[in-house]
Amino acid sequence: MRFRGIILGAITVIGVFLIVLSQQNRDTLRKAVVDLEAPEFSLLNRDGTEIKLSQFRGKTVFVHFWASWCKECREEMPAIQALYNRKKDNPDFIFISVIYREDPAKSKQWLDKNKFNIPIYIDRNAKMAKDYGLTGVPETFIIAPGGMLKKRIIGPGQWDKI
Repeated sequence: MRFRGIILGAITVIGVFLIVLSQQNRDTLRKAVVDLEAPEFSLLNRDGTEIKLSQFRGKTVFVHFWASWCKECREEMPAIQALYNRKKDNPDFIFISVIYREDPAKSKQWLDKNKFNIPIYIDRNAKMAKDYGLTGVPETFIIAPGGMLKKRIIGPGQWDKI
């Protein structure tokens, strides 16, 4: 009888532990995962206007994190610019270039100096980078029109086929 009580007590403790653990990891499970719904995000454009993922439902959203201090990002930028030039007039393709760990003025200065004109967005407090589990730059996320994350590319990508 006493043994049964110990077993029931242990099962109860384990059950409570698992519930607490699952609630603590709930936010972790909401990170960007390919073939699951992409987490909502909010960014600011150069003028300080806020954009959100939800406003682009029904469109393909291309999100590219980069920084001018990143050698691979600088090398990739001509291909990124070419992609932007090809897609900028397509109303069903949204191009979002997110500055990572850099003063936006410095990013803009580097773009201007190198004659790139991609639109840049600011990730306040690196919230989107955290929510998407960013590992570094460059890193790209492609979100399907229905809101599912279809691709995650870590490192420079091949953008001539998109």
